[in-house]
Amino acid sequence: MANAMSEKPHSLTTMWESIRSFSVSQKSRDYMPLGPLSTISFSTRYRTAIKIGVAVGILALLAVLITPLHPVDTARNYGLLHPIADHDPIPSIVHFVYLKGGRKPSIRFSFSSFLSVYASILHIKPTKVYIHSDYNPSEIEHAARTGDRWTRKLIRTWPELVIWNPVQVPNFAGPNEDHRVSALQHKSDFIRWDTIAELGGIYMDFDVITLKPLTPLLNAGFAFIAGRQYGGKDEGGNINGTINNGAFLTKPQSAMATIIKRQQHAGFNGAWEANLKSITKTAEYLVNIPNQVLILDRHAFAPTHWFWDSTDPLFLPNKGPSSPEPLQSNSTDPLEMYDSIVKNRRARRDWEMDFSASYMLHAFGTSGYQQYINPRAVLSRRSNFGIATYAIVKAMVAEGLIEGTEGPEWADS
Repeated sequence: MANAMSEKPHSLTTMWESIRSFSVSQKSRDYMPLGPLSTISFSTRYRTAIKIGVAVGILALLAVLITPLHPVDTARNYGLLHPIADHDPIPSIVHFVYLKGGRKPSIRFSFSSFLSVYASILHIKPTKVYIHSDYNPSEIEHAARTGDRWTRKLIRTWPELVIWNPVQVPNFAGPNEDHRVSALQHKSDFIRWDTIAELGGIYMDFDVITLKPLTPLLNAGFAFIAGRQYGGKDEGGNINGTINNGAFLTKPQSAMATIIKRQQHAGFNGAWEANLKSITKTAEYLVNIPNQVLILDRHAFAPTHWFWDSTDPLFLPNKGPSSPEPLQSNSTDPLEMYDSIVKNRRARRDWEMDFSASYMLHAFGTSGYQQYINPRAVLSRRSNFGIATYAIVKAMVAEGLIEGTEGPEWADS
């Protein structure tokens, strides 16, 4: 019996090779040129029918033989199917979370939030953009009618694409459900993992800007992709090197998302950095399993950090001449494109940061620099945030979404 089983792969291979080499159109000794239907002899049509019947019979026999031997796995062994986990891309679904807070009784979006949503649509081409929120439909509709310009614009511009998904926000967590979840950031942590584990896609905070297409990452073959973050010399070491929880990509029901969703409630103790450390350790363990987790360096998603020595250089305008507008290249040749990138970098101002290695910019600190984040400021190319988002805002102008002259005063009108 063991010998018979060991001989099956060989016989199945032989049958499969016969099927692949078989062709109904293959010439035979009795081949006749195609003419009017009435001139085709009965014998020729009969032989063709026999060949088709033989092919169908072999396929049916093959199906019967492999059925008791786990057919999907066996078919993959013969090259008929590819492993799903390795080849299915991460879905192009974008997720944001927007929750009520003590200082947010009503919905209010700034230009930086509109920029975040627009950049994700421009570069990711998502099938859906979800805003997971505990605001009810009447509150959302009220904001769409009476909110300020950027609030109205964000809610109204993509009504079929941007979907508001109602969520239930947790108030308690921990091993015995006895730790109160008070911080809005912790509430958001629970919501983002609970929702993205189900659908998969790209999660980002509203202060994350997508700088270039994510297609290479979506198709990289990994179930979960994230980047590290660093807080600079003043951080103290508790968060340096941890996974950036504000921007990551995952397949639905990935091992990473499933584990975090399962563990974050039980392991919650209220400490600010505890969740980040737990996520990082889980991701690092899963790196050992092929195709599960890819951890990128800090430049991929979070090239800056949250202390003033990073936020000031990112947002504040610089004195003197503006940064020159980059030269555009229509070439698809990698060497020519590289030369263009190098030429633009050589023409930079002394104060410019380099975002060449960044797919996304987690722009920590946007809430404290709103007066410097508007279309007019970005297009002036006097800040590093303006340099990073210049092409995105220009695309807004080209689409007619904005004029490009809007300043800080525009948001309140």
